[in-house]
This record gives sequence, C-alpha cells and structure tokens, in this order.
Amino acid sequence: MNSGQQQLDDVREGDLHFRVPAAPARLTSLRHALAEWAERSGLSREDREALVLASYEAMANSVEHAYAGQLQGVLDLRAVRDPQLGRVVVTVTDYGQWKQPPRNPGTRGRGLPLIRGLTPTAEITTSEQGTTVAMSWPITEPEH
Repeated sequence: MNSGQQQLDDVREGDLHFRVPAAPARLTSLRHALAEWAERSGLSREDREALVLASYEAMANSVEHAYAGQLQGVLDLRAVRDPQLGRVVVTVTDYGQWKQPPRNPGTRGRGLPLIRGLTPTAEITTSEQGTTVAMSWPITEPEH
C-alpha cells in the first residue's frame, strides 16, 4: 500500500476497510488490494472480476464527482464476506456532494449503469453527508 493508505482497525478478520484521500493516484493500489481480497471471498471468477470492476468504477466516480471545488476529500472502501447471508458486500463511501451531471454527457455518464450491470444488487444512497454505493454478490464457492 502507498503511504497514507492503510487498512483500518474497525474490521472483522477477513474483511477489508481502507480510508484514503479521494485522489486518482490512490485507486490502483485499492483495486489491487480488493482483487487480492476477492480471491478469498468465495465468489466465482466471473463475480470476482465484476466486483473489482464495479468497485473501481464506484471509487472513480467518488474521486471525480464528490469533491468538486474542494482541495481534498476522503474515500472509504469496505468489503465484507457474510456467509450467514450468503453474500459479499462492497461499499464505497465519500463525504462530499456530487455535482449535477450535464444534460448531455456525451460519451460520459456510463459509470452507474455499468455498476448496476455488473452486480445483482447495487444501491446508491445520497445525503448531505455524502454518497454510498453498496454492491453485493452471492457467495458461490465454499470458504477457503
């Protein structure tokens, strides 16, 4: 991990939680950490790939849209394996205010449809405190 990017202590063993500055340079190492975590998650290979891509898109959206006009914001990435519910849940949370999308985004504006297409369940919750994208996939393989 890069300096300033560390796993937080408020996680159960086997889960993942990072809080980092919301900067493009942070996303690659988060994607790699999430991919390593996903290998142990009990998801099929196809779902692991979908998890990494959808989560990366959610993180990129937070970096690009949440902190317009601000010097620095924060991004939280959480990944939890819940065998009792039979699913893996990934949440990406920012604490900014998303800027309104343009009326005609041109070739842009494909992030949320991509996320929704890659996961059986995607919920986007916005408030004055920020935005959370919660995505889940069913566990299909036994625990390693």
